[in-house]
Amino acid sequence: MCGRFVSAASLEQIAAHFDTPLPGFDAPRSYNVAPTADIVAVVGNDNARSLETFRWGLVPAWSADPTKGPPLFNARSETASTKNAFRSAFKRRRCIVPADGFYEWPRAPKGTSPDERPLPHYITRTDGGMLAMAGLWERWWPPEDPSGSSGPVSERRVLHSATVLTTAANDFMGPIHDRMPVLLERSAWDAWLDPANDGIDMLSAMCAPAAEGILHSHQVGRAVGNVRNSDASLIEPADPAEAAPVRLF
Repeated sequence: MCGRFVSAASLEQIAAHFDTPLPGFDAPRSYNVAPTADIVAVVGNDNARSLETFRWGLVPAWSADPTKGPPLFNARSETASTKNAFRSAFKRRRCIVPADGFYEWPRAPKGTSPDERPLPHYITRTDGGMLAMAGLWERWWPPEDPSGSSGPVSERRVLHSATVLTTAANDFMGPIHDRMPVLLERSAWDAWLDPANDGIDMLSAMCAPAAEGILHSHQVGRAVGNVRNSDASLIEPADPAEAAPVRLF
């Protein structure tokens, strides 16, 4: 899974990396992006790419209330094409979520206290480049007020939301977690973003585990577990003294 990531690059850097125009909005940088936060994603339209903002946690268009239920911040790529919440977006509304890196917490035996859990890992590309996490996005319109006071759909606030697709871990990620985000190489960006590409088999094949050798990681401190912490110190290697042995029994 991918429940926290780093988005510290500037919009100028993101636009240059993904070959998009510089957008007319600003976006906060964070070393601890968590579900329900606003994120930047790359979308494709008319054979061109652009940057848009989304709430992280996909809200299906048919949802009655976007505040009900857990945020759908991850979608399993193996079933996204058939799940009611994701299948329409998987076919027509795909995006790329840029990230400097992401965090992952190794699994611990049931009953392990928070201060005994293994330290989280920060995972980045070995070449120092930006990660291109495959995602889906959706539009949600508030239902019209029965009194008519909310006005036509065009005048109501539209919620744009997104989710990050996950896949089985590759050999590198396996010792850390059994899932990882779908990471797209540059050669796959255009095909993934093109709304005209609706072949489920082709799209599903693009959601394979990342190639070996492109990622590396180091342990970081437990401060990343608190969403209120968001500065650059979160990605610094952990103090060995902070690591605690995991209680196995």
